[in-house]
Amino acid sequence: MNPGPAALEVRLPEALLNDFRWAEGLTGARHVVLVVPADYPQLSTAAPAASEVIGIQRLISLARKAVIGVVWDAQAWEKVRAQPSLFPLLSAVLALRQVQHWTQGAEARVSLDVSTTQRAVITHRLAKAAAFASDLAICVEGAGDGLSEDIYDPSTLRLHPRSFYESLAVEALTTGSLTAEAAERLYKNASLLGTILAELIENSDMHGRLDESGRPILQEGLRGLVFRRVTLPMQIPKVWKDSPTTRDVPCFEASIFDSGIGYFASYTRAPLQPDTELKLEWQVLHNCLERHYFPKLADGRPGHRGMGLYEVLRALQVLKGRIEFRTGRLYAYRTFLQGELQAQMKPKAPLAHLAWPEPRLLDHDKKYVAIPTQHELLVGSSVRIIVPLD
Repeated sequence: MNPGPAALEVRLPEALLNDFRWAEGLTGARHVVLVVPADYPQLSTAAPAASEVIGIQRLISLARKAVIGVVWDAQAWEKVRAQPSLFPLLSAVLALRQVQHWTQGAEARVSLDVSTTQRAVITHRLAKAAAFASDLAICVEGAGDGLSEDIYDPSTLRLHPRSFYESLAVEALTTGSLTAEAAERLYKNASLLGTILAELIENSDMHGRLDESGRPILQEGLRGLVFRRVTLPMQIPKVWKDSPTTRDVPCFEASIFDSGIGYFASYTRAPLQPDTELKLEWQVLHNCLERHYFPKLADGRPGHRGMGLYEVLRALQVLKGRIEFRTGRLYAYRTFLQGELQAQMKPKAPLAHLAWPEPRLLDHDKKYVAIPTQHELLVGSSVRIIVPLD
């Protein structure tokens, strides 16, 4: 592929983090060139509220229906090459196979050898000695040693025990410039954070690794874990006259993404069709996350248990966090962040006497309603959790 005039050129990160409607109707024969500008590092940190894992999910979806090339500004390439894990979306771009890369010279575009940096992305281990703005562990299906040691035990090629992810969460959260009080509080909540991470990783291993026939997904097969440190504005519950109504709160974000068949196909053993009712897709999502939530829906996966959405929401309620799911045409969430209105959904009997949340998700666009909005169809799934550090 050469980035000729017939190719559709789009700029990163906006093309994958903002409006993705430009990709509607693309077919496998269309060439798309992703342009990485000189100011990409600044642009990627300017909108901390944006979900970078959805950008990665859109990238994977794009790779299934178009031929992708990448043109790097020379300055941006030098920064990414030095430490690619700081740029999760670009790390995913580099991890994709059968993608050609160029750098923009003074007069022409020159072919770029990214093999060394690509290898660094695949073999990277999550940093434990210092707190970075972003970090990434990625698995590349069918790439030999493409399973991240931060997710899988290299001696068994199976997921680590849950205690490993608990330690991973503690190390990620208690590094950097946290106060001693904050570090102690986060350490006490390590079991909660470890539970959430373990549930998300186990769920991704089940839904995102195999196709409908149980074979590994090799076509643009990516799965991974992203850690980010972001600062988000949050409402102040009680304020004096003329005092600020919001404050910037440092937060820790952990996200899981995959290029699998999605929750619907994994559960029903049938692909999601354009005429599939959105209500049915919504119910299937809940059954995947909480077994037998809608008992009339047949589960096509023998021996499967739900993710444990009830336990995850309990943990997030204690941590005052937020969770978002993007799969198929759905974008669902629940929040316990300070200042965000929360639907006070209580569990059904026999747990109705408890103050824990009902294991049900809300629509991302409708905010406080459990009726789904239809979004563009994406490959795979992504889950994003946000936990305040303050």
